[in-house]
Amino acid sequence: MTMNLRSFATQTASFAATLTALLTAQAQTNAWDDPALQDAAWTARGCTNDARGQWFRDAKFGAFIHFGLYSELGGYWHGQACDPAEQIMGLGERRQSIPWKQYQQEVGGAFNPANFSAQKWVSLIKAAGQKYLIVTTKHHDGFAMFKTATTSYNVVDSTPFARDIIRELSDECKKQGIVFCLYYSIGDWCAADVMGPQFTGYEDYMHAQLRELLTHYGDIKMLWFDNYWYVNDQWKNDLPHAKRLYAFAHSINPNMLINDRCGRGAASTDGDYATPENQLQGSRRTRYFEVVMTDTGDDNWGWVKTARNYRTPAQLIHNLIDCTSKGGNFVLNVGPTASGEFPPQHVALLQAIGKWTGTNGAAIYGTVPAPECVMEFANGLQAYATKTSADLYIHVTQWPSDGTPAVVQIGRTGLGKVELLDPTLGKVECSSELKNSVTFLKITKPEIVDPYATVLRVALQPAAP
Repeated sequence: MTMNLRSFATQTASFAATLTALLTAQAQTNAWDDPALQDAAWTARGCTNDARGQWFRDAKFGAFIHFGLYSELGGYWHGQACDPAEQIMGLGERRQSIPWKQYQQEVGGAFNPANFSAQKWVSLIKAAGQKYLIVTTKHHDGFAMFKTATTSYNVVDSTPFARDIIRELSDECKKQGIVFCLYYSIGDWCAADVMGPQFTGYEDYMHAQLRELLTHYGDIKMLWFDNYWYVNDQWKNDLPHAKRLYAFAHSINPNMLINDRCGRGAASTDGDYATPENQLQGSRRTRYFEVVMTDTGDDNWGWVKTARNYRTPAQLIHNLIDCTSKGGNFVLNVGPTASGEFPPQHVALLQAIGKWTGTNGAAIYGTVPAPECVMEFANGLQAYATKTSADLYIHVTQWPSDGTPAVVQIGRTGLGKVELLDPTLGKVECSSELKNSVTFLKITKPEIVDPYATVLRVALQPAAP
Protein backbone atom coordinates (compact mmCIF):
# COMPACT_ATOMS: atom_id res chain seq x y z
CA MET A 1 0.00 0.00 0.00
CA THR A 2 2.86 2.38 0.86
CA MET A 3 4.45 1.78 -2.51
CA ASN A 4 1.13 2.44 -4.26
CA LEU A 5 0.67 5.74 -2.41
CA ARG A 6 4.20 6.80 -3.28
CA SER A 7 3.64 5.82 -6.85
CA PHE A 8 0.38 7.76 -6.91
CA ALA A 9 2.05 10.80 -5.38
CA THR A 10 4.88 10.60 -7.89
CA GLN A 11 2.46 10.28 -10.78
CA THR A 12 0.37 13.19 -9.46
CA ALA A 13 3.44 15.42 -9.12
CA SER A 14 4.61 14.40 -12.58
CA PHE A 15 1.18 15.16 -14.04
CA ALA A 16 1.09 18.54 -12.29
CA ALA A 17 4.52 19.42 -13.66
CA THR A 18 3.50 18.29 -17.14
CA LEU A 19 0.26 20.26 -16.96
CA THR A 20 2.12 23.37 -15.81
CA ALA A 21 4.57 23.00 -18.68
CA LEU A 22 1.73 22.56 -21.17
CA LEU A 23 -0.14 25.59 -19.86
CA THR A 24 3.05 27.66 -19.97
CA ALA A 25 3.74 26.54 -23.52
CA GLN A 26 0.16 27.34 -24.48
CA ALA A 27 0.44 30.79 -22.93
CA GLN A 28 3.64 31.37 -24.86
CA THR A 29 2.05 30.11 -28.04
CA ASN A 30 -0.81 32.56 -27.66
CA ALA A 31 1.39 35.44 -26.59
CA TRP A 32 4.01 35.44 -29.33
CA ASP A 33 1.35 36.04 -32.04
CA ASP A 34 0.40 39.38 -30.48
CA PRO A 35 1.62 42.16 -32.83
CA ALA A 36 2.43 44.37 -29.84
CA LEU A 37 4.68 41.67 -28.36
CA GLN A 38 6.32 41.14 -31.73
CA ASP A 39 7.05 44.84 -32.03
CA ALA A 40 8.47 44.98 -28.50
CA ALA A 41 10.74 41.98 -29.09
CA TRP A 42 11.88 43.39 -32.41
CA THR A 43 12.70 46.78 -30.92
CA ALA A 44 14.85 45.10 -28.26
CA ARG A 45 16.84 42.99 -30.73
CA GLY A 46 20.63 43.19 -31.00
CA CYS A 47 23.69 41.86 -29.21
CA THR A 48 26.23 44.67 -28.99
CA ASN A 49 26.18 45.02 -25.20
CA ASP A 50 23.47 42.77 -23.73
CA ALA A 51 24.12 39.92 -21.29
CA ARG A 52 22.69 37.18 -23.52
CA GLY A 53 25.22 38.02 -26.24
CA GLN A 54 28.28 38.15 -23.98
CA TRP A 55 29.34 34.57 -24.73
CA PHE A 56 29.11 35.34 -28.46
CA ARG A 57 31.17 38.53 -28.26
CA ASP A 58 33.81 36.73 -26.20
CA ALA A 59 33.96 33.61 -28.40
CA LYS A 60 35.23 35.33 -31.59
CA PHE A 61 35.94 32.08 -33.48
CA GLY A 62 33.31 29.54 -34.49
CA ALA A 63 32.81 26.47 -36.67
CA PHE A 64 30.15 25.94 -39.34
CA ILE A 65 29.25 22.43 -40.52
CA HIS A 66 27.26 21.79 -43.71
CA PHE A 67 26.29 18.12 -43.64
CA GLY A 68 23.30 16.48 -45.31
CA LEU A 69 22.18 14.17 -48.08
CA TYR A 70 24.09 16.35 -50.54
CA SER A 71 27.30 15.24 -48.81
CA GLU A 72 26.76 11.78 -50.29
CA LEU A 73 27.20 13.22 -53.79
CA GLY A 74 30.30 15.35 -53.18
CA GLY A 75 29.18 17.99 -55.68
CA TYR A 76 28.39 15.63 -58.59
CA TRP A 77 25.09 14.18 -59.84
CA HIS A 78 25.42 11.49 -62.51
CA GLY A 79 28.74 13.00 -63.53
CA GLN A 80 27.49 16.59 -63.66
CA ALA A 81 29.17 19.08 -61.34
CA CYS A 82 27.11 21.40 -59.18
CA ASP A 83 28.04 24.72 -57.67
CA PRO A 84 27.29 25.16 -54.82
CA ALA A 85 27.44 21.52 -53.81
CA GLU A 86 24.97 21.77 -50.92
CA GLN A 87 22.28 22.95 -53.37
CA ILE A 88 22.77 20.05 -55.78
CA MET A 89 19.10 19.08 -55.57
CA GLY A 90 18.35 22.41 -57.21
CA LEU A 91 21.67 22.68 -59.05
CA GLY A 92 22.25 26.12 -57.61
CA GLU A 93 18.81 27.42 -58.55
CA ARG A 94 15.54 27.76 -56.62
CA ARG A 95 13.96 24.89 -58.47
CA GLN A 96 14.12 21.13 -58.27
CA SER A 97 16.43 19.59 -60.84
CA ILE A 98 16.45 16.28 -58.95
CA PRO A 99 12.86 15.23 -58.04
CA TRP A 100 12.58 14.88 -54.29
CA LYS A 101 11.43 11.26 -54.47
CA GLN A 102 14.47 10.31 -56.53
CA TYR A 103 16.67 12.37 -54.23
CA GLN A 104 15.24 10.62 -51.18
CA GLN A 105 15.46 7.13 -52.62
CA GLU A 106 18.78 7.28 -54.47
CA VAL A 107 20.73 9.67 -52.26
CA GLY A 108 18.98 9.05 -48.96
CA GLY A 109 19.06 5.32 -49.61
CA ALA A 110 22.83 5.46 -49.96
CA PHE A 111 23.58 7.93 -47.12
CA ASN A 112 25.56 6.00 -44.54
CA PRO A 113 28.48 8.04 -43.14
CA ALA A 114 29.95 5.11 -41.25
CA ASN A 115 33.02 7.05 -40.07
CA PHE A 116 31.02 9.85 -38.49
CA SER A 117 32.16 10.52 -34.94
CA ALA A 118 30.79 13.48 -33.01
CA GLN A 119 33.68 13.06 -30.59
CA LYS A 120 36.27 13.43 -33.38
CA TRP A 121 34.52 16.40 -34.96
CA VAL A 122 34.13 18.33 -31.73
CA SER A 123 37.65 17.46 -30.59
CA LEU A 124 39.11 18.87 -33.82
CA ILE A 125 37.02 22.01 -33.47
CA LYS A 126 38.02 22.51 -29.85
CA ALA A 127 41.72 21.95 -30.56
CA ALA A 128 41.55 24.63 -33.30
CA GLY A 129 40.29 27.17 -30.78
CA GLN A 130 36.75 27.36 -32.20
CA LYS A 131 34.41 28.12 -29.32
CA TYR A 132 31.02 27.37 -30.88
CA LEU A 133 29.55 25.12 -33.54
CA ILE A 134 26.72 25.83 -36.00
CA VAL A 135 25.38 22.73 -37.75
CA THR A 136 22.80 22.34 -40.52
CA THR A 137 19.69 20.72 -39.06
CA LYS A 138 17.78 21.21 -42.32
CA HIS A 139 19.12 22.72 -45.53
CA HIS A 140 17.18 23.93 -48.59
CA ASP A 141 16.52 20.33 -49.67
CA GLY A 142 14.19 20.04 -46.67
CA PHE A 143 15.88 16.94 -45.29
CA ALA A 144 15.99 16.84 -41.48
CA MET A 145 19.29 15.71 -39.99
CA PHE A 146 17.48 14.94 -36.74
CA LYS A 147 14.70 12.66 -35.56
CA THR A 148 11.44 14.53 -36.08
CA ALA A 149 7.76 13.67 -35.71
CA THR A 150 6.86 16.10 -38.50
CA THR A 151 8.01 13.95 -41.42
CA SER A 152 9.68 10.64 -42.22
CA TYR A 153 12.00 12.62 -44.50
CA ASN A 154 14.77 12.59 -41.88
CA VAL A 155 18.10 10.94 -41.22
CA VAL A 156 16.76 8.40 -38.74
CA ASP A 157 13.78 7.16 -40.77
CA SER A 158 15.00 7.52 -44.37
CA THR A 159 18.66 6.49 -44.45
CA PRO A 160 20.68 3.35 -43.69
CA PHE A 161 22.62 5.43 -41.12
CA ALA A 162 19.50 5.77 -38.96
CA ARG A 163 21.15 7.88 -36.23
CA ASP A 164 20.24 11.34 -34.94
CA ILE A 165 23.35 13.31 -35.90
CA ILE A 166 22.13 16.50 -34.24
CA ARG A 167 21.57 14.63 -30.96
CA GLU A 168 25.06 13.17 -30.99
CA LEU A 169 26.69 16.51 -31.75
CA SER A 170 24.62 18.26 -29.09
CA ASP A 171 25.67 15.74 -26.45
CA GLU A 172 29.32 15.88 -27.46
CA CYS A 173 29.46 19.68 -27.46
CA LYS A 174 28.07 19.67 -23.94
CA LYS A 175 30.76 17.20 -22.86
CA GLN A 176 33.60 19.22 -24.39
CA GLY A 177 32.37 22.71 -23.51
CA ILE A 178 31.59 23.92 -27.03
CA VAL A 179 28.52 26.12 -27.48
CA PHE A 180 26.03 24.23 -29.68
CA CYS A 181 24.06 26.26 -32.24
CA LEU A 182 21.53 25.34 -34.91
CA TYR A 183 21.25 26.24 -38.58
CA TYR A 184 17.77 26.00 -40.10
CA SER A 185 16.76 26.82 -43.66
CA ILE A 186 13.47 28.72 -43.81
CA GLY A 187 13.04 27.94 -47.49
CA ASP A 188 12.21 24.30 -48.16
CA TRP A 189 12.11 22.71 -51.61
CA CYS A 190 10.33 19.57 -50.38
CA ALA A 191 7.90 20.65 -47.67
CA ALA A 192 4.81 20.45 -49.89
CA ASP A 193 5.63 16.81 -50.65
CA VAL A 194 6.86 15.54 -47.29
CA MET A 195 5.07 17.34 -44.45
CA GLY A 196 2.24 15.48 -42.76
CA PRO A 197 -1.47 16.24 -43.33
CA GLN A 198 -1.83 17.57 -39.78
CA PHE A 199 -0.16 20.82 -40.80
CA THR A 200 -2.37 23.54 -42.22
CA GLY A 201 0.54 25.22 -43.94
CA TYR A 202 4.29 25.57 -44.10
CA GLU A 203 4.52 27.90 -41.12
CA ASP A 204 2.89 25.30 -38.86
CA TYR A 205 5.31 22.67 -40.16
CA MET A 206 8.32 24.93 -39.65
CA HIS A 207 7.18 25.94 -36.16
CA ALA A 208 6.75 22.29 -35.17
CA GLN A 209 10.28 21.45 -36.26
CA LEU A 210 11.74 24.50 -34.54
CA ARG A 211 9.91 23.64 -31.32
CA GLU A 212 11.45 20.15 -31.45
CA LEU A 213 14.93 21.52 -32.04
CA LEU A 214 14.68 24.18 -29.34
CA THR A 215 13.30 21.86 -26.66
CA HIS A 216 14.94 18.47 -27.32
CA TYR A 217 18.60 19.37 -27.80
CA GLY A 218 19.64 21.28 -24.71
CA ASP A 219 20.10 25.01 -24.21
CA ILE A 220 20.43 26.45 -27.71
CA LYS A 221 22.20 29.80 -27.55
CA MET A 222 21.96 30.69 -31.24
CA LEU A 223 19.54 29.96 -34.07
CA TRP A 224 21.07 30.59 -37.50
CA PHE A 225 18.37 31.01 -40.16
CA ASP A 226 19.04 30.89 -43.89
CA ASN A 227 17.27 30.86 -47.26
CA TYR A 228 15.02 33.79 -46.44
CA TRP A 229 13.84 34.16 -50.03
CA TYR A 230 10.32 33.49 -51.24
CA VAL A 231 10.00 29.81 -52.17
CA ASN A 232 6.80 28.20 -53.48
CA ASP A 233 4.50 30.49 -51.49
CA GLN A 234 6.05 29.25 -48.24
CA TRP A 235 7.56 32.39 -46.80
CA LYS A 236 8.03 36.02 -47.70
CA ASN A 237 11.14 38.05 -47.12
CA ASP A 238 9.31 40.93 -45.52
CA LEU A 239 9.35 42.64 -42.14
CA PRO A 240 6.07 41.17 -40.77
CA HIS A 241 7.29 37.61 -41.40
CA ALA A 242 10.65 38.41 -39.83
CA LYS A 243 8.97 39.74 -36.70
CA ARG A 244 6.70 36.70 -36.46
CA LEU A 245 9.54 34.23 -36.70
CA TYR A 246 11.74 36.19 -34.31
CA ALA A 247 8.95 36.38 -31.72
CA PHE A 248 7.99 32.72 -32.11
CA ALA A 249 11.53 31.45 -31.57
CA HIS A 250 12.01 33.70 -28.57
CA SER A 251 8.75 32.48 -27.03
CA ILE A 252 10.53 29.14 -26.67
CA ASN A 253 13.99 30.44 -25.78
CA PRO A 254 14.07 34.17 -24.91
CA ASN A 255 17.85 34.23 -24.32
CA MET A 256 18.80 32.87 -27.73
CA LEU A 257 20.53 34.93 -30.40
CA ILE A 258 18.92 34.96 -33.86
CA ASN A 259 20.75 36.08 -36.98
CA ASP A 260 19.63 38.58 -39.62
CA ARG A 261 18.25 35.94 -42.00
CA CYS A 262 15.07 35.50 -40.00
CA GLY A 263 13.49 37.87 -42.50
CA ARG A 264 15.09 39.97 -45.20
CA GLY A 265 18.59 38.58 -45.23
CA ALA A 266 22.23 39.42 -44.71
CA ALA A 267 21.94 42.94 -46.13
CA SER A 268 19.15 43.87 -43.70
CA THR A 269 19.06 45.04 -40.10
CA ASP A 270 16.87 42.10 -39.08
CA GLY A 271 17.64 39.80 -36.16
CA ASP A 272 20.36 40.34 -33.60
CA TYR A 273 23.47 40.55 -35.78
CA ALA A 274 24.77 40.54 -39.37
CA THR A 275 26.13 37.53 -41.28
CA PRO A 276 28.20 38.49 -44.33
CA GLU A 277 29.37 35.50 -46.38
CA ASN A 278 32.93 35.14 -47.65
CA GLN A 279 33.69 38.84 -47.26
CA LEU A 280 35.43 40.78 -44.54
CA GLN A 281 33.89 43.94 -43.17
CA GLY A 282 35.65 47.07 -44.34
CA SER A 283 35.72 48.87 -41.01
CA ARG A 284 34.34 48.78 -37.50
CA ARG A 285 30.56 48.39 -37.34
CA THR A 286 27.95 49.59 -34.89
CA ARG A 287 25.97 46.39 -35.57
CA TYR A 288 27.64 43.23 -34.38
CA PHE A 289 28.67 40.92 -37.21
CA GLU A 290 29.86 37.40 -37.85
CA VAL A 291 31.78 36.67 -41.04
CA VAL A 292 31.07 33.11 -42.23
CA MET A 293 33.56 31.71 -44.72
CA THR A 294 34.11 28.55 -46.74
CA ASP A 295 37.37 26.66 -46.29
CA THR A 296 37.79 26.68 -50.07
CA GLY A 297 38.20 29.71 -52.29
CA ASP A 298 34.70 29.49 -53.75
CA ASP A 299 31.07 29.42 -52.59
CA ASN A 300 30.78 25.68 -51.91
CA TRP A 301 29.63 25.05 -48.34
CA GLY A 302 29.06 21.33 -48.84
CA TRP A 303 31.88 18.89 -49.59
CA VAL A 304 33.25 18.78 -53.14
CA LYS A 305 35.18 15.56 -53.75
CA THR A 306 37.49 17.18 -56.33
CA ALA A 307 38.26 20.38 -54.38
CA ARG A 308 41.90 21.48 -54.38
CA ASN A 309 41.49 25.20 -53.75
CA TYR A 310 41.59 25.21 -49.95
CA ARG A 311 42.46 28.46 -48.25
CA THR A 312 45.75 28.72 -46.35
CA PRO A 313 46.26 28.92 -42.59
CA ALA A 314 47.75 32.40 -43.04
CA GLN A 315 44.64 33.67 -44.84
CA LEU A 316 42.29 32.28 -42.20
CA ILE A 317 44.31 33.46 -39.20
CA HIS A 318 44.53 36.94 -40.72
CA ASN A 319 40.76 36.87 -41.26
CA LEU A 320 40.21 35.91 -37.63
CA ILE A 321 42.44 38.76 -36.47
CA ASP A 322 40.80 41.21 -38.87
CA CYS A 323 37.28 40.38 -37.71
CA THR A 324 38.25 40.51 -34.05
CA SER A 325 39.98 43.87 -34.45
CA LYS A 326 36.80 45.30 -36.00
CA GLY A 327 34.47 44.01 -33.32
CA GLY A 328 33.08 40.85 -34.91
CA ASN A 329 33.39 37.08 -35.08
CA PHE A 330 34.90 34.76 -37.67
CA VAL A 331 33.34 31.39 -38.52
CA LEU A 332 35.10 28.78 -40.67
CA ASN A 333 32.96 26.25 -42.54
CA VAL A 334 33.63 22.60 -43.28
CA GLY A 335 31.70 20.22 -45.52
CA PRO A 336 32.26 16.69 -44.17
CA THR A 337 32.73 13.88 -46.67
CA ALA A 338 30.24 11.16 -47.62
CA SER A 339 31.96 8.86 -45.14
CA GLY A 340 31.35 11.35 -42.31
CA GLU A 341 34.84 12.76 -41.89
CA PHE A 342 36.39 16.20 -42.15
CA PRO A 343 38.43 16.40 -45.37
CA PRO A 344 42.15 15.97 -44.60
CA GLN A 345 42.85 19.44 -45.99
CA HIS A 346 40.46 20.94 -43.46
CA VAL A 347 41.99 18.93 -40.63
CA ALA A 348 45.41 20.33 -41.59
CA LEU A 349 43.98 23.85 -41.51
CA LEU A 350 42.48 23.32 -38.06
CA GLN A 351 45.75 21.96 -36.73
CA ALA A 352 47.74 24.95 -37.98
CA ILE A 353 45.16 27.44 -36.70
CA GLY A 354 44.96 25.64 -33.36
CA LYS A 355 48.70 25.91 -32.85
CA TRP A 356 48.46 29.68 -33.34
CA THR A 357 45.35 30.22 -31.19
CA GLY A 358 46.79 27.98 -28.49
CA THR A 359 49.65 30.44 -28.10
CA ASN A 360 47.97 33.72 -29.00
CA GLY A 361 44.39 33.21 -27.84
CA ALA A 362 44.65 35.90 -25.17
CA ALA A 363 44.81 38.46 -28.00
CA ILE A 364 41.57 37.11 -29.54
CA TYR A 365 39.08 35.73 -27.03
CA GLY A 366 37.23 38.22 -24.88
CA THR A 367 38.88 41.19 -26.55
CA VAL A 368 37.40 44.31 -28.10
CA PRO A 369 38.67 46.66 -30.82
CA ALA A 370 41.33 49.23 -29.92
CA PRO A 371 40.43 52.34 -31.94
CA GLU A 372 43.05 54.36 -30.05
CA CYS A 373 45.71 52.48 -32.03
CA VAL A 374 46.65 53.89 -35.43
CA MET A 375 49.15 51.97 -37.53
CA GLU A 376 51.58 53.76 -39.81
CA PHE A 377 51.27 51.46 -42.81
CA ALA A 378 54.65 52.31 -44.28
CA ASN A 379 56.90 49.99 -46.27
CA GLY A 380 54.40 47.14 -46.32
CA LEU A 381 53.53 47.05 -42.61
CA GLN A 382 50.28 45.21 -41.88
CA ALA A 383 49.06 45.17 -38.31
CA TYR A 384 45.89 45.10 -36.19
CA ALA A 385 45.01 45.89 -32.59
CA THR A 386 42.76 44.37 -29.94
CA LYS A 387 42.53 44.95 -26.21
CA THR A 388 41.15 43.93 -22.84
CA SER A 389 40.85 46.08 -19.75
CA ALA A 390 44.42 45.18 -18.77
CA ASP A 391 46.32 44.74 -22.01
CA LEU A 392 46.68 46.03 -25.54
CA TYR A 393 47.61 43.56 -28.29
CA ILE A 394 49.40 44.44 -31.52
CA HIS A 395 49.12 41.75 -34.22
CA VAL A 396 51.81 42.18 -36.89
CA THR A 397 51.06 40.08 -39.96
CA GLN A 398 53.69 41.72 -42.18
CA TRP A 399 56.75 43.70 -41.10
CA PRO A 400 58.19 46.71 -42.98
CA SER A 401 60.09 45.44 -46.00
CA ASP A 402 63.04 47.80 -45.53
CA GLY A 403 63.82 46.71 -41.96
CA THR A 404 62.68 49.96 -40.36
CA PRO A 405 60.71 49.72 -37.10
CA ALA A 406 56.95 49.30 -37.17
CA VAL A 407 55.33 52.43 -35.74
CA VAL A 408 52.06 52.38 -33.82
CA GLN A 409 50.37 55.55 -32.60
CA ILE A 410 48.50 54.90 -29.37
CA GLY A 411 46.15 57.61 -28.24
CA ARG A 412 46.89 57.33 -24.55
CA THR A 413 49.67 57.49 -22.00
CA GLY A 414 50.55 55.11 -19.21
CA LEU A 415 51.82 52.18 -21.21
CA GLY A 416 53.65 49.46 -19.32
CA LYS A 417 55.75 46.46 -20.26
CA VAL A 418 55.90 45.36 -23.92
CA GLU A 419 56.53 41.68 -24.62
CA LEU A 420 55.93 39.05 -27.25
CA LEU A 421 52.89 36.95 -26.44
CA ASP A 422 54.73 33.84 -27.67
CA PRO A 423 57.71 33.45 -25.30
CA THR A 424 59.46 31.05 -27.70
CA LEU A 425 60.08 33.96 -30.08
CA GLY A 426 62.42 35.60 -27.59
CA LYS A 427 62.41 39.30 -26.78
CA VAL A 428 61.36 42.38 -28.69
CA GLU A 429 63.07 45.77 -28.77
CA CYS A 430 60.81 48.81 -28.49
CA SER A 431 61.10 52.51 -27.89
CA SER A 432 58.42 55.08 -27.30
CA GLU A 433 57.95 58.83 -27.59
CA LEU A 434 55.13 60.92 -26.17
CA LYS A 435 53.65 63.76 -28.22
CA ASN A 436 50.49 65.60 -27.17
CA SER A 437 49.25 62.66 -25.06
CA VAL A 438 49.86 60.24 -27.96
CA THR A 439 52.44 57.49 -27.53
CA PHE A 440 54.47 56.62 -30.63
CA LEU A 441 55.60 53.04 -30.13
CA LYS A 442 58.44 51.90 -32.38
CA ILE A 443 58.84 48.13 -32.66
CA THR A 444 61.95 46.53 -34.12
CA LYS A 445 61.32 43.29 -35.97
CA PRO A 446 62.39 40.38 -33.74
CA GLU A 447 64.96 37.91 -35.01
CA ILE A 448 62.27 35.21 -34.92
CA VAL A 449 58.71 36.03 -35.97
CA ASP A 450 55.54 33.98 -36.15
CA PRO A 451 54.87 32.86 -39.76
CA TYR A 452 51.22 33.95 -39.48
CA ALA A 453 51.07 36.82 -36.98
CA THR A 454 53.49 38.00 -34.32
CA VAL A 455 51.58 39.36 -31.33
CA LEU A 456 52.87 41.89 -28.82
CA ARG A 457 51.23 42.45 -25.46
CA VAL A 458 51.39 45.98 -24.07
CA ALA A 459 50.41 46.34 -20.43
CA LEU A 460 47.93 49.13 -19.78
CA GLN A 461 48.30 51.10 -16.59
CA PRO A 462 45.04 52.37 -15.09
CA ALA A 463 44.17 55.85 -16.25
CA ALA A 464 44.57 58.63 -13.70
CA PRO A 465 41.29 59.59 -11.96
